[in-house]
Amino acid sequence: MKKNVRRIMLIVWIVIIFVLTGYPKLEVPELMELPIDKLYHFVVFFVMGLLAAKLMRAKGFFILGFVIVLLAELQQLVIPGREFEPLDIAAGILALIVSYFVFREKGMKSELSKA
Repeated sequence: MKKNVRRIMLIVWIVIIFVLTGYPKLEVPELMELPIDKLYHFVVFFVMGLLAAKLMRAKGFFILGFVIVLLAELQQLVIPGREFEPLDIAAGILALIVSYFVFREKGMKSELSKA
């Protein structure tokens, strides 16, 4: 039962990603002229990584993650007011890597506490 709930949550989150990245002319607030949108990309894909980490092995996790990151950015090529930005892809991939290692570290600690 838990696995099905996790799958549904992951699917819903992926839909949310495509809705957000596909929204025309989405304005993000600037914080002291920093590229805050990269932080948004990081957070969105970090959450996706945490949702996916418990459902799949490393290879599947990274394949799914990279595909979603790339498709989410590629769709912006056809959305009016949106731009394709390689740094957004980098932020998404970095988020996946960090979420994987955060989850892996957490899993290792819980395994040690069982011993």
